[in-house]
Amino acid sequence: MYILKPEMAYELKDTDKKIYLESPDFLNDAEYIATIGDICTIKIFEQIREPNLAIVDLKTKRNISLDNEQLNIIMKIGTDNKEVDNPPSTISDSLWKAIESSFSNKNNTRITVKGEEDLAALAVISLAPKGAKVIYGMPDRGMVVVDVNQQEKKRANNFLKRMLV
Repeated sequence: MYILKPEMAYELKDTDKKIYLESPDFLNDAEYIATIGDICTIKIFEQIREPNLAIVDLKTKRNISLDNEQLNIIMKIGTDNKEVDNPPSTISDSLWKAIESSFSNKNNTRITVKGEEDLAALAVISLAPKGAKVIYGMPDRGMVVVDVNQQEKKRANNFLKRMLV
């Protein structure tokens, strides 16, 4: 299990990456798309295509349930659907294994998290094939696109090592 130490939280709050309000057009050419967060998953689904991997918790801003229209869109995603427990500020073993298995699967996967999915982007970047696009939401700001490459993998893995319990 990975646990975010309080003193590490500030490192994840800011990003030097561009924050998009709408899905960027270059995602149309992406071979593999992974989304983390309900609102960005819905935007990618509506504006680009169904993500290969979507990790959602059926909430927005931690505690606001999705409305029926949003829920209906989320439920259209993935032919393989998994449900995992993942407490706040963690990446549980079950979430890690669900993400890992999604990459060896040809079908699109939706992982529904009971708890929080916020830190799943680190696991996805660590496990995703190079060239994948990982999109995660930043509440009230937009979404961030990470192009998975060796540098991004190294950055995520170094952070994960510090979280490992």
